[in-house]
Formats: sequence, structure tokens, C-alpha cells
Amino acid sequence: MNWSDVVQLVDLVEGTDKDGFPEVVPGRPRKVFANRKSVRSQEFHAAKQQGITLSYMFEVRTDEYQGEESLFYNGLEQNVYRTYEKGEFIELICHRKGDDHET
Repeated sequence: MNWSDVVQLVDLVEGTDKDGFPEVVPGRPRKVFANRKSVRSQEFHAAKQQGITLSYMFEVRTDEYQGEESLFYNGLEQNVYRTYEKGEFIELICHRKGDDHET
């Protein structure tokens, strides 16, 4: 493992909308080192049947992941589709924001 990729994890925080009403908004991105891996084909096809195209799988250290639901990689926002904890590491399986066909 070479930890040569950098992802920016984004947490959700309490904020306000343009009219001053409380709302949950993205927080400040936090950089962590990661290993980019290929999405497993079985998982890719299962998600595709639900209309979701998985794009990346990242491995990060478990103690650096705080339950963030999105991240930035190469300037593109990714939603965390699923996580899989493996002791000292956790896999973050992601899809590009907007590729989930949700409104």
C-alpha cells in the first residue's frame, strides 16, 4: 500500500440557508491519504441494477474516517454508497454525485 491518493472527506454540519433558516450543510473538506482500489464487479453490477454506477473504492485508516457521507476526489464530489470496515482500515465504496438518479 502506498497511500498516494488524497481524498477530501466532507462532513455534514448545522448551518443556515439563504433565508437564515437552520439546515444541514456540507462542512469544510478534510484531506486524508487513501489507497484507490477497483470496485468489485459483483458489487458494481448489483448497484447498477438499482440505477447507481459505482465509480471508486478507497481504503482509508479507520481512525481517520468519521462517518462522512461524501468526499471529493480529483475535483469531483462522490457520495459514499457503502463502507466496509476491515480492522485498522475501512473501504469507502463511492459513486459520483448525481449518478444516483435521485431528485
